[in-house]
Amino acid sequence: MFLRGLAMAAVVSVFGMGCGGAEVTEGAESGESLGQDTAALANSCETLQTRPCVYDTSNSCQWSNGALGECYCQDVPFNKWFCWVSD
Repeated sequence: MFLRGLAMAAVVSVFGMGCGGAEVTEGAESGESLGQDTAALANSCETLQTRPCVYDTSNSCQWSNGALGECYCQDVPFNKWFCWVSD
């Protein structure tokens, strides 16, 4: 019974550390842009080309130079995105 109590106290202390008590600083708003940058990278052509895909699907993307692109998933055994600049 003592060991259960000790284990429960350890679990509460570990999860309790991440559950609050910390004050939000003024610069917290800048963290929102990081999520937006990550979302933008998810549709970058360079990133798509490194990811596996489901055959016979297509996707639009944007190259790092700002040009719009299209990507098409290659057939098996590759299952990688093949991207080009849109006209």
